[in-house]
Amino acid sequence: MNLKQIAALGLLLLLASVSRAQVTPQRMFIPRLYQQNYFYLNPAFAGAEGRREFGVFGHVNSINRESSSAPLSVIAHYQGYVNANNSNGIGIVGVYDQFGPYWLGKLGFTYAKRFQLGTQSSLAFGAQLAAEYMNVDLSEKSRGEERRMVGHDNDLRPDIDAGVWLKLRNFYAGGTVASILEPSYNLVGDAEHEGIREIVVTAGYKLALTEQYSLIPSFLMTQALEDGKQEYQFGTMAHIKFLTAGVNYRGQFDKRAPWNVSAGLNIKDNVHLTTTFDITKKSVGVPKPDPQVEANLHIRF
Repeated sequence: MNLKQIAALGLLLLLASVSRAQVTPQRMFIPRLYQQNYFYLNPAFAGAEGRREFGVFGHVNSINRESSSAPLSVIAHYQGYVNANNSNGIGIVGVYDQFGPYWLGKLGFTYAKRFQLGTQSSLAFGAQLAAEYMNVDLSEKSRGEERRMVGHDNDLRPDIDAGVWLKLRNFYAGGTVASILEPSYNLVGDAEHEGIREIVVTAGYKLALTEQYSLIPSFLMTQALEDGKQEYQFGTMAHIKFLTAGVNYRGQFDKRAPWNVSAGLNIKDNVHLTTTFDITKKSVGVPKPDPQVEANLHIRF
């Protein structure tokens, strides 16, 4: 191999490394109200409550920002009915996730097979096949640059999630492998995004104190499978007649908003409305962030 060939090979390797460095990892959006969004987080949850369910969830990074481009996430889902005569859970999930100049749209179809382990216990396996659409606003992305781009670029990719869900009377646990296909969205310039394969694990227990009073402590762990750190949330939801209240701790990985508190209504176990609000704190040299807000509505029938 002569000197020119060696130089050409070195240049190709350098360009490949630079190109790789420009790829932005794209992780799954994790709600603070994770207890109310198990179907979004785990396809095997379909039918775990034994009722049909329609749900809508919204998240904003700040209620004080006037910009229309403020980060926003919306999740809508429907899951079918599962009983002793119908063990096949089906459902659909739609997601809109906006972050900076990007937004991700997702439409996923879910199938779950549930095996009864007695009258109050079951084990389910589920999968979700989804189409994901990534869009970038090139004008917003290149804001402040000398040569500002215009227009939009987008890409469409498939993805798969798979999960398992165990229910033993009042105890539950689930695990998900998300973004199995690791979709790579090929966008203009350094706007390329790549889906990150990760795991989501949760567990909880319902303490039924009386017929109208209950307490549900739980945790949620997420981790990127490749060189990722485990991130834990610990939460407790209390149900007092038609009222609900809760608190979550996220300080293991979020030092600026370590706590969030929630409150809501539970109307005859058919309609659930829950909201949550961050408790933020100031860091050294960094101003106190605006609290992020979420709201979730479930209708069961």
